[in-house]
Amino acid sequence: MPDTLSPMARMATIGLRDAREALRDGFVLVAIAALTLAALVSFVTGAIALNGDAATYAQAKALLLKLGKDVSVIAAPELYPLKLLRGTVEQIEIMGAVIALVAGYRAAAAERGSQALALILTRPLHHWQYLAAKLAGGAGLAAVLLAVVFTVTGMLLPWVSGVALSAGDALRLVIAWGAGVLYLAGIYAMGFGLSLWARSPAAGLITAFALWLMVVLVAPQIGDTMDPDNQVAGGIYAQLSVPKAEQDRIKAGFALYETIRGGIEQASVTKHYERLTFAVLGIKDSYTGKPLGPILTEKRGDLLFLLFFTLGIGGVVLLRPINPDRLTKET
Repeated sequence: MPDTLSPMARMATIGLRDAREALRDGFVLVAIAALTLAALVSFVTGAIALNGDAATYAQAKALLLKLGKDVSVIAAPELYPLKLLRGTVEQIEIMGAVIALVAGYRAAAAERGSQALALILTRPLHHWQYLAAKLAGGAGLAAVLLAVVFTVTGMLLPWVSGVALSAGDALRLVIAWGAGVLYLAGIYAMGFGLSLWARSPAAGLITAFALWLMVVLVAPQIGDTMDPDNQVAGGIYAQLSVPKAEQDRIKAGFALYETIRGGIEQASVTKHYERLTFAVLGIKDSYTGKPLGPILTEKRGDLLFLLFFTLGIGGVVLLRPINPDRLTKET
């Protein structure tokens, strides 16, 4: 790396070199292909069913017109193709997070294994600049990965379902893409930081996976399982026909329990990502067909949690200094 380069140019060089290495061994291409295929498989069955509903309505409407009857006698079905992306979001939560963790591990392990990191740090490059370049590369990887996933699904969804996407639907997809980039960038930073600081990159990856399991799988499941209303389809209160006032009275007696349960669930960044995207895409029924503005206003807390999670993890990585002497002694 020439010493005459500006700090930004040095950072760009590091990021581009990481991208070339990832492309050379096929990791990026395999990750993109795997996540895109999983996303397509997750929505194709529902899309075919939606296509059938749209085709049935079109045939009925054509028959009425042919008979000279008023088409208003049959109500147009409410078709929301973005609801079919539920499985896509869930694939990003789990499979996307695994890809981000492995990518972070690879970014740290590649140079530690070859002792190149200690050599790079002898150049006129601040430690935080090197780390920022690595984090930016991870965010770029997440952006490209999810751009491919949402572009492919957005193009195929109207074709498979038979329902065209509107400009508003496209905007919702862009917002879901941005939320996904924040989510995966934070997971990448966690994998990269732990793999860089640990005694060995493998130990860092194991620690990162343990934390990932807690954040992505354990905490959300504990929160859902501890909620008595989730134990019966449709909700236990609805099944027992308990009036709203009585529900509130019962819940008041378990205020501490609900606080603990809610706190565990709120600690999961995955849950915040899911709530935001499910609302924006209209996957959750209470947000289906609602304007985007009020949804974003209501869900700004989930968006802020995502933002602070990613910035917080990234900030910790940037602020922790690298010890070149320790790295050079590794075997």
